[in-house]
Amino acid sequence: MARAVQEYVCHITAITVYELIFGLARARKTVGEEDLLGPLNILPLDEAAARRAAHLHALLIRRNEDIGVKDVLIAAICLEHSLPLLTSNERHFSRVPGLNVLTPQELLAFY
Repeated sequence: MARAVQEYVCHITAITVYELIFGLARARKTVGEEDLLGPLNILPLDEAAARRAAHLHALLIRRNEDIGVKDVLIAAICLEHSLPLLTSNERHFSRVPGLNVLTPQELLAFY
């Protein structure tokens, strides 16, 4: 992760920030999250991404392939910004049409 941040402009969604901070708050822990988030460009949930997420979520539910609200929002933000999504849950996010999904293993192959 540190190397990727040094060599590329890296992004994180506001939804992902919520998930990280919420998980740490529930566990009553800190992991240097401010240092982790500091070099990342935080992408908000704007109107365009919200609209895309609504249509995407309806499609996934019709297909019986729901991935949950938070993950639909994350995927829609990535799609709106034409950015790939780095995740260890490739099977889950691969349900999203048009989303470029990268795994940590694929990222490591670049180095």
